[in-house]
Amino acid sequence: MDTSDLQTLIALADEKSFHGAANRLGLTQPAITRRLQRLEDRIGTLLFDRSTKPLQPTLAGQRALAEARDLLRRLDGFGDIITGATAPTGPVRFGISHGVAPLVSAPELRKLHDRFPDIALSIRSGWSSELLPLLRRGEIDALLALDPPNGGATAAAMIPAFRIDHVLDDDIVVIGPASDPTPPRDVTELARHPLILMPEGCLFRARGNTLAQRHGVRFASVLEVSALELQIDMIAAGAGYGVMARRYCLHSPARDRIRILDLPGARWPMAISMIRRPAAGEIDAVIDALAALVIEAGTCKNAQKLSA
Repeated sequence: MDTSDLQTLIALADEKSFHGAANRLGLTQPAITRRLQRLEDRIGTLLFDRSTKPLQPTLAGQRALAEARDLLRRLDGFGDIITGATAPTGPVRFGISHGVAPLVSAPELRKLHDRFPDIALSIRSGWSSELLPLLRRGEIDALLALDPPNGGATAAAMIPAFRIDHVLDDDIVVIGPASDPTPPRDVTELARHPLILMPEGCLFRARGNTLAQRHGVRFASVLEVSALELQIDMIAAGAGYGVMARRYCLHSPARDRIRILDLPGARWPMAISMIRRPAAGEIDAVIDALAALVIEAGTCKNAQKLSA
C-alpha cells in the first residue's frame, strides 16, 4: 500500500475537506480525490461520507484512520525501534477517564516526563464513552479507564483489535462523613439520607441506581455534582452520602473526614485497565511506564483504613 494514500486519509480527516487536504499536501483537489478512491477501492468500502459538511469519516474510515496514524508513526521510527538507538520522542496522547484521574496526578506525570524527557505529553480527561471514540480515530494513543468502560460495553467487544491490559483491581463502595455518629447500617437507612452523585452516565451513579432498585427504595434526595473531588468534599462536610471508588477515597485530601460503609450488597468489584492498539510502536514503553506508575500510586496507601 502506498503511504501517500495513508497521508491523504489523515489529511482529509484533519482538515475535514478536500480543499484543505489539497492545500496541506500541496496537491490539487482531483489528485486528493483519486488517492482516496484508490484507497477505498483497495479496502472495498467508503471511508468518508461525502454528503456531510464538514467531511466526516465513516465507521470504516475511523478504523482505517487509527491504523494509518499508527502505521506511519511506526514506519517513521522503524530503524530506531529495531536497533533501540533512540528513546521515544514526539507526541504521546493519553486519555484518562474521570474515575481513574486521582491515580494520574502531578507526581506521576513528573516521573513519566523525567523518564522520557523527549516526549510531548498530552492528557485528555473525560468519561470513557467520550474517550473511546478518540482512541478509535487515533486521536489518543492509549486510554486508562475503568473496566468495563462505557457503562458496561467492553472495549474488546467494541474494538476487537485493541489490547486491554489489567492495571489494578478496585472496589466501588458507599461512603459517608466520618463525623456522623450513627451512619446507616443498610440500604433502607441509607435512602433516608441525601445522596451526592455524579451525573447519569457515571459508573458510580449507575451502581447507586441499581442498589436502590434492587432493594425497592428511592433515595430521599439526590444532589448532582459534576466533579469527583467536589462530590467527596461535600460528603466529608456532612452534606450526604455517595458512591465512589475505594482508591479515590484513599487518595483524596479529605480521606480523614470520610468513611467507607460496609452495607450489605453495596460493594462492587471494579478494575482499572489500559487500552491501546496491539502494536503502538516505540510509545509502548511510555504506555507501560504510565501503567507502572498508576500501580505504584494505587498501592502506596492501601494500609489506610476508612471503614466504619
